[in-house]
Amino acid sequence: MKNINWYIIKQLTVPTAFITFALTGVIWLSQSLQFVEKLINGLPVSTFLYLSVLLVPSILKYTLLLGLFFGTIFAFNRLYTESELVVMWAAGLSKWSLTKPTLYLALIVTIILYVFGFYLTPYGIKTVKNLKVEWRESLASVVLREGVFNSLAKNVTVYIREKTSSGELLGILVHDERNPDKPITYMAEQGAFIKTDAGPRFVMKKGNLQEVQKDQAKLSILYFDDYMLDVSQFEKKTSARWIEPEARSFSELVWPEDSQKTRDNANELTSELHQRIVLPLYAIALVYIAMAGIMSGEFSRRGKVNKILLSSSSGIFLIITAVALFSTSRSNVWIIPLIYFIPVVATVLAAYLASGGKIILSFKKDPSSILPAAGGAD
Repeated sequence: MKNINWYIIKQLTVPTAFITFALTGVIWLSQSLQFVEKLINGLPVSTFLYLSVLLVPSILKYTLLLGLFFGTIFAFNRLYTESELVVMWAAGLSKWSLTKPTLYLALIVTIILYVFGFYLTPYGIKTVKNLKVEWRESLASVVLREGVFNSLAKNVTVYIREKTSSGELLGILVHDERNPDKPITYMAEQGAFIKTDAGPRFVMKKGNLQEVQKDQAKLSILYFDDYMLDVSQFEKKTSARWIEPEARSFSELVWPEDSQKTRDNANELTSELHQRIVLPLYAIALVYIAMAGIMSGEFSRRGKVNKILLSSSSGIFLIITAVALFSTSRSNVWIIPLIYFIPVVATVLAAYLASGGKIILSFKKDPSSILPAAGGAD
């Protein structure tokens, strides 16, 4: 019996891994495009890859469920069409005993999803969001863009002609017109944008500073070999940012900080916590729905196309329903009991059909009294 369990698990693992990998890859590529502009503008490739990998856990929480569901349908349909299941039934194995390997794999997926949901996914989302805020509010994301007139602040424009692979800036122009009566223009052949303990600085070499005094119609030019411009005054001050529910760890959801915004969004925090608890349970419901499409009813040489289509539709409908309930529960917490009720009911009904109408709770002994109706070929 153990050999059969391992054989079925191996048959399930390959299509599950392939489908999960394919779905995750497609979504990952689309999500990674948000970092392409940063990559073009100088973001290190290692950082790009690191941020892209951080997106994977949040994608896997659904693609792994879909991969397990369709992988189970594919594997058992192949075993069915090649009459391997018929041989197993003829050997005295019950339908319920043949569902055990899928349950074992579903439990493994459930544990993985809990690890993702409570640790890896919020860490990845939080890290990506923090870096996005840093890029948006940091001068580095603006100044280091080459070939573009960038607005640092109101009436302050910066232009960089070229940036070398070593980070050196060529063709620097900074025009400061915050004082309309005395606009200042800095020009330099080369330089670098650096960050110091005192704040960001522009280090410019071989350039000049041009100041116009409009009231006197006077132009003053100062040539320099080295000049350091303090640009910290242009940088936005980052204030303490409220952590979104999806970016919070388990402890931050259970014991959130005491603030007015937290109290205003208490329902969202509660909903997010219950979503992470219940979502992995859908793995068990989905494998039994997949099994029900193959195992229910009598053996047919024509296959079970209609039942497989019905099973596939039911599984997709269950996931769509779960996503809709998750979204609705953020504003209506009374729906939370429903998100637990649906996967439990779906699991019991699908397990009942997959096991041939009987569910045996013991995993120690395979009851020989439950035999499938394998002889009723139509």
